Amino acid sequence: MGLCSIILRMPPPGYHVRGINIHTVKGAEMVYVKSSGMELTSSTDVKPTLPVLDHSAYFSMTLMESLQSYQYWMIYFMFLGAEITGLLIISKIQSIASNQFGRTANEAASINSGLGGMNLLGRLILPLISDLLGARKPLYCLSLAVQAICLGCLPSALANHSFGGTLACAFIIGFFYGGGFGMIPAFLADQFGAKNVGATHGVILTAWAIAAVCGGLIFTAVYNAQSHIYPNDVSMWYNLDFRWILAPVLFSFLLSLFIPANLRDRKLPRAPGETFRYRFINGRLIRFTGCKVHMLTAAEEEAEWQTYLAGLSNLPQSKPVEVVSSENGHSREYGHSSEYNHSREYGHSREYGHSSEYNHSSEYNHSREYGHSREYGHSSEYNHSSEYNHSRHSGNGVDPFSQNGFGKVQVY
Repeated sequence: MGLCSIILRMPPPGYHVRGINIHTVKGAEMVYVKSSGMELTSSTDVKPTLPVLDHSAYFSMTLMESLQSYQYWMIYFMFLGAEITGLLIISKIQSIASNQFGRTANEAASINSGLGGMNLLGRLILPLISDLLGARKPLYCLSLAVQAICLGCLPSALANHSFGGTLACAFIIGFFYGGGFGMIPAFLADQFGAKNVGATHGVILTAWAIAAVCGGLIFTAVYNAQSHIYPNDVSMWYNLDFRWILAPVLFSFLLSLFIPANLRDRKLPRAPGETFRYRFINGRLIRFTGCKVHMLTAAEEEAEWQTYLAGLSNLPQSKPVEVVSSENGHSREYGHSSEYNHSREYGHSREYGHSSEYNHSSEYNHSREYGHSREYGHSSEYNHSSEYNHSRHSGNGVDPFSQNGFGKVQVY
């Protein structure tokens, strides 16, 4: 960690990777709508630009919006159920090995170490798989389903004195316990944006603490009661404990199925009479309207989504973005975002693909007379109008918006 702290750097304002920055909610990085009305033509001096509307800022969430959302609390209780079994198994595996199977203290400690190794593997492997899949929710559903099966098998394994079966169930549970811990920060970043991960992850760890404290107290109380009821039958001492743990795990599994992890599930307006919606395993959206069930085709869903986005075009969060040809050295991803292009400190710097010859003036507006002239750049004396229209007059007598330039004038 000390070595990492030496090379750790804060990214510059507006930094993003593949359209994702600290404010982006998963799915919003793909929300771009092309504006109409611009005819693009070729030009030897000025490359044409294609304006698009970036709605991603509209979907970003504040910390309070994240904590007050229903999907956050669905994730909270899902996480509680996903971790409670692993917590209790890790804390009790040594006593189970000693009491149920007569293993020595050293053997029991070795078993606990092996369980810790499975915990470590889960933290490394499952987050990697979730990154490759681009989704966390399916793996949480799988984790809870497998843990429920293992909990159902543990009483039988103990009753039959199956040491191998008991260890297999315990190690599988430990693997998914670690995996659940490893995936939760990325899942929260997907749902609420990376800027909110610190606080939302801190709050959700209280679910893990509750599972440890309350679950441990209940487990011990039930164990003591069972050992008094069946003093001569050690196979029954943990039987009831593993059965009551099954209840919160099954509840969390059902809850995980209905978490609206897809942005469209949360934002797409409801149809008239719609009472419920669910995204099926094949990715198709199912809509329940009264007693009718309709599975939308991909084309129907896309048409509704584009109609919804079109209604956001006039909102202040919908920002015009220029996608510029890379032949001029302009980046296709930075455009005219208010966070990193029209900044007083960063402007059109070399770091973002714009030559230092074209930096904005202190007022950050385009020249009225010189437009996008290659020689004059952006003069501080000739600023944009308040509507950001480009002037038809250039310093060298060439109209940059003629049919040899951009074509029609586009107002953002």
